[in-house]
Amino acid sequence: MSDKVILGISNTHHYRFTLVDLTETAKEAMFLHSLNKEMSVFLSKTMMGALFLAEMTKNQQKVSIQWKDDSNKQALAYSDRYGKMKSVAYSASHEEGDIRNEFILGQGIMKVIRWDFDSDTYQSYTNLVEDTFEVNFIKYLTESEQIKAIVGMEVFPFDFPGNDFYAKGLFFEALPDAPEESFQFLISKIQPMVKKESFWAMGLDEMFLSLQTEIGSDLEILSNETPEFLCDCSRHKVADIIASLGKQEADSIIDEMGKIEITCEFCRTAYQFDSFDVEKFFNQ
Repeated sequence: MSDKVILGISNTHHYRFTLVDLTETAKEAMFLHSLNKEMSVFLSKTMMGALFLAEMTKNQQKVSIQWKDDSNKQALAYSDRYGKMKSVAYSASHEEGDIRNEFILGQGIMKVIRWDFDSDTYQSYTNLVEDTFEVNFIKYLTESEQIKAIVGMEVFPFDFPGNDFYAKGLFFEALPDAPEESFQFLISKIQPMVKKESFWAMGLDEMFLSLQTEIGSDLEILSNETPEFLCDCSRHKVADIIASLGKQEADSIIDEMGKIEITCEFCRTAYQFDSFDVEKFFNQ
C-alpha cells in the first residue's frame, strides 16, 4: 500500500490542513539506516515536519529540517510539497544516570532551510527544549514563522520492525485572516482526537471524515499526493565532489586504496571511481 498526503482547507475557520500517512516512506528510511526504536520515531516525525513545512511553500521550493541535541542524537530530512523525500538519522546513547525519557529531545538546535532553484536560501532556527519533537516543532513555527498551528504525530508501535508499524500526522496552519476564536475552537476539537490510539489506527480517508465530523464543518480537499523516499544523488554529483579535492589528492587516494569510493549518506548507494575515471574527468 502506498503512502498518501491530503492537502486541504477549512473555509469556515480559515485554516489550511495536511493529513499524511508516511508509513512506507519512513520505513524505507529506517531500514536503510538501521535505526533503533528511538531514532525510528524521531526520524519519522522529522520527515513529517519537513513535509508539513514544504506544503506551506511555493511549488518549486524544498525544505529541510535538521536538529541535533545534547546527547548527539541528530536527524536531517528534506521534502518538497509533493512528498519527494530523503532523510538520515544518527543514534546516540544517554549518559549513565540520565533519567530523561528516550523519546524526549534534549537541548540543542533545530534548523530549517528553504530554497528554490532561482533564489537565495532562507535559514531559520530555534533552540530545542527537553520535550517531544512536536513541542519543538510548534516552538519553531511560533518563534521563527510567527504562525499559529496545530500538529499531531503518531509513530507506532515501538516494537520495531513489527508489521503493524505506522507513521501518520496532521497539521493545521492558520491563514492570515484566521481569528483567534478559530484557533481555540480547532485546538479544543483536535487535541483530544490525536490522543486517541483509535484515531491513528484509521486509514487516512477515515481520519479525514472523522476530523470533519468532529469539527462540524466541511473540509475542502485541494490535492492528493503520494510521498516517497527519493534520493537525488548521482554519479555526476559525486564526481564533482572528487573534482573539488583536486587531482593531486584524488591521485593520492587512488595510489593508496586502488579506487575512490563514496557512499551517499541518504540512500547508501556506493559510487566507485578507478584511476581511468579520475584521469578522464580531470582532463575534461
